[in-house]
Amino acid sequence: MPNLFAYLDYRQYLKDYYEQKKAASSVFSYKSFANKAGFKTKSFLKMVIMGKKNLSDLSLQKVAKALKLDDKATSYFEDLVAFNQAKSLKLRNQLLEKLLVHKVAGVGRVLQQAQYEFYAQWFHHTLREILPFFDFKGDYEKLGSMLTPPISKEDARRSVDLMTRLGLIQKQENGRYIQTDPIITTGDEVISMAVRNFHLENFLLASKALVSCPAPMRDLSCLVVRLSDGGFQLMKQEIQGFRKRLLELAESDTNFKRVYHISFQMYPTTQEIPS
Repeated sequence: MPNLFAYLDYRQYLKDYYEQKKAASSVFSYKSFANKAGFKTKSFLKMVIMGKKNLSDLSLQKVAKALKLDDKATSYFEDLVAFNQAKSLKLRNQLLEKLLVHKVAGVGRVLQQAQYEFYAQWFHHTLREILPFFDFKGDYEKLGSMLTPPISKEDARRSVDLMTRLGLIQKQENGRYIQTDPIITTGDEVISMAVRNFHLENFLLASKALVSCPAPMRDLSCLVVRLSDGGFQLMKQEIQGFRKRLLELAESDTNFKRVYHISFQMYPTTQEIPS
């Protein structure tokens, strides 16, 4: 049977559980699964797996019993369901932290936690950009003070340790750091949550820069436009293409002086307008 602690989506876990049981026994069905859990509606669990129904506290306990989960696994399953069904980003973050603590100790869990932390805070990315070009001698207080806004020496030290552990930077024999180019997955739920947090932190940084950063050193603007669904897709493609061109310009610009965060936002501020 699938390892529950490897999942951050309870619906996917139930789907995999069902498919494995079905493969092992042709008589196993959604109906027999529902019967085993004590549900009167035979299609209920199928609807849950498809995302058309949620699990309540009572139905959750029924499913946990049908799955024969022990106390530890039931506790994880409870938090997993709450995480997947949470409405607010704040609550989802809190529950995700609990899930990462729940997970069975091992490389996969440690890596997930480290990836989550890297994407969740803006300064890791900035430090990764400046370390290879800064004669860093272990003065974390100085390193932290180079950022805007500055970070503590403890945060600077933690960031360097984190990026080293993830293989994002590597210390050479001469004591200087170089960037490496490992693959870090962004598709799973841990990283997706962290990327949301990263965008939120960038919004806050931009709002502070509007006040604290002199106009000649920044560029903040906003367009308000009417768009059809097709126009929205075209605009999105233009932004993606523009972003790639900016990356190419940045890569060719070797005599850099600062690290910049460049944000793109496009979001609706009205409901769909009837035609």
